[in-house]
Amino acid sequence: MFTLKKPAMLGMAFILSMSCLTGCSSQDKSAAKEAAVNFMEAVKTGDTNGINTYSSSEVSTGSFVSLFDKDYLKEDLTSKLGNPELDEETTSKLDELGSMYSTLMEEYQITEVALNNDGSATAYVTMKTSFPFDVITSQETQDKFSAASEEYNNTSQAELLKITEEQGQDAALAKAYNDLILIAVDVYEEAIESSDPVSYLIALNLDKNDETGTWYVSSIQSYDSSIAGTGAPATDTDTSATESSTADSSTNN
Repeated sequence: MFTLKKPAMLGMAFILSMSCLTGCSSQDKSAAKEAAVNFMEAVKTGDTNGINTYSSSEVSTGSFVSLFDKDYLKEDLTSKLGNPELDEETTSKLDELGSMYSTLMEEYQITEVALNNDGSATAYVTMKTSFPFDVITSQETQDKFSAASEEYNNTSQAELLKITEEQGQDAALAKAYNDLILIAVDVYEEAIESSDPVSYLIALNLDKNDETGTWYVSSIQSYDSSIAGTGAPATDTDTSATESSTADSSTNN
């Protein structure tokens, strides 16, 4: 009967164990990439269920996802003004602006997926947007809005005073708030329409749910680092623009 000598048996066991580890790593890498793709596609298409499935709650409600949410900008802008009652024209213009952000992402590509020593994974993604995501918060855009607001205040005082005398202060404030929102939307839309497409590099950090074996995005880094589409890992991370996550993989999904 043919038998393996002990050294040969140990060598075979090592090869088999390494093969198993390689296979597991390959499966994890593939699964992590699939989760990254599904997350990016969900964000691109506005699929809330998909976003919730493939990311932690911190990410799904965080600033990156909000960039592409057509309702977020409207809610953020109006909340800063004390949630005034919006008239039909203002609501329509805000919806129009929100639609621009809902189609912000033109395309994306997963350029690399790396498994980390702590059991997590990182997916590097190049993302092309139709305009810079921070175009409306840029100093240039804010200066234009400030100038337009100042002009409105100077030219509308008499009209607002008349409304105050005839209808009360609340009516005058509602008029002013709606007018200022319309001015903001006009300035923002002009800034967007005059902008060129931009490519960004983002790093999706993924964790594995030990109970289900599925992967999900637990944090996002460097999405404010504009690049030329090289797909190389980011060397600098702006921590102020980083989604932090404390989600336990056992509680996700």
